Amino acid sequence: MGGKERILPLMACILTLSLTYSILEVSAISQPNYLTHPEFTPSLITIVDDKLVVYDPVESSLIFISKVDGSMKVLKAPKEVFDIAVSNQKIFMATSTRSKLYVYNISGGDIEEIELPGLPGDLDSSSKYISVSLPDKSLVIVFDAVSLNELLRIEINVDHGLGKISLDDGFLYVVQSDGYTLAKIDLGKNEKHYLRIDERILALKAFNNNLLLASTDDRLYRVSGNLKIERRWSLERGSTIDIGLYMLSDGRIIYVARARWAIGEIDGDSISEVRVGGRIFGDVLDKDRIWFTEINTRKIGWVWLSRPPIVKSIVIEPEGGGLFKASAKIYDPDNEPIRATLIVTVKSKIPHLIADNRTYDMNYIVDRDIYVSEFQLKPGEEAEVYVVAIDQVNNIGVSEKIPTQYREEEAKTASISSPPTASPPPIELTDLYLIASSLLLLIPIIAAVIIMKTKKKPRKKPRK
Repeated sequence: MGGKERILPLMACILTLSLTYSILEVSAISQPNYLTHPEFTPSLITIVDDKLVVYDPVESSLIFISKVDGSMKVLKAPKEVFDIAVSNQKIFMATSTRSKLYVYNISGGDIEEIELPGLPGDLDSSSKYISVSLPDKSLVIVFDAVSLNELLRIEINVDHGLGKISLDDGFLYVVQSDGYTLAKIDLGKNEKHYLRIDERILALKAFNNNLLLASTDDRLYRVSGNLKIERRWSLERGSTIDIGLYMLSDGRIIYVARARWAIGEIDGDSISEVRVGGRIFGDVLDKDRIWFTEINTRKIGWVWLSRPPIVKSIVIEPEGGGLFKASAKIYDPDNEPIRATLIVTVKSKIPHLIADNRTYDMNYIVDRDIYVSEFQLKPGEEAEVYVVAIDQVNNIGVSEKIPTQYREEEAKTASISSPPTASPPPIELTDLYLIASSLLLLIPIIAAVIIMKTKKKPRKKPRK
């Protein structure tokens, strides 16, 4: 008898159709992590084998901390140690009050003392040598790192302060006392070559025939082995006042701006930084991280050298019936395994109600080199879709958020026998919530009206 209304789903209207969004590539080292350890005051820090070696100036002791199980060993050390270096299972220490070089052999034994002709100003070590500057004597002394025999006394006007001498293979680099001149000394031939720059050199560090210089104008220079300036970068103000310099095998430069509580990475033209929790006192390069000490918080921390994954692009494609497929191109600068998650944040239809976050694991398609996942939206739902990529040390890369909506339209067809009767749409849970909320708001109003209606009016007094 009656005509039937058939609902024919038309093409879904999608706000985002297979759009590719490029993501800004940002390479940066990870956020800081911290050790938990018994309370002491860490200042200088270095590494021997699988142990951190930390100097406590309050107790005048060396603390050896195993990187494997966290076990600790304490050794009494000289007072007022201001510099520390390591080579061939030996720890070298210089103090500000004694004209001596202190040596501790990891294999055991007491601390050995080597007499110096003056107060030391700076230390540096390599696999073959240990060098000590004596600015007041215009000397740099070079010792054999194994036998501890004195090899050379180099007469040179060396600048005061730390970071003014650096060993690299068979060469010694020295900042001269004028502050503007760098000397390169061939230890085999005792030949000197010079480079002068227009800014005062605050620190230097040599790595594999490359040299890093930090200047008073917060500039960083990379200098070749033949003393030619190859690159320069401008850092944040105050970065070079007290700075640690490192160069990685992949060409990246790591700097530690101790006074600014920052650790930075230079990768080509890109400069990125992370902030730590306190004033950095000491730092040392490990195989996969930078260790540092915070003197005011009394903490030991590290920053992974591993860089976060980069989500290069994300594509959202409708599959029909509210089903969508998300595809992402993800690149890890360090070729580490990646775990990718798709986040779909569905907006609430009720104002101020928390959005619904839905997460989906993404599968890696090897032959296409992409990560994929599917998600479902109901008619009328609006969402923001993005990808979170995490590497093996929990560095996080996040894509741009892509707005996505599924809106289903209905078409009605008429029957000849009788006019169609539109059936009411089903009541959604959110509609019930809105109705209930409205009724709850009416309750106090209705109650107030009832009270006013039932309240007895005061009787009028009869006239006399």
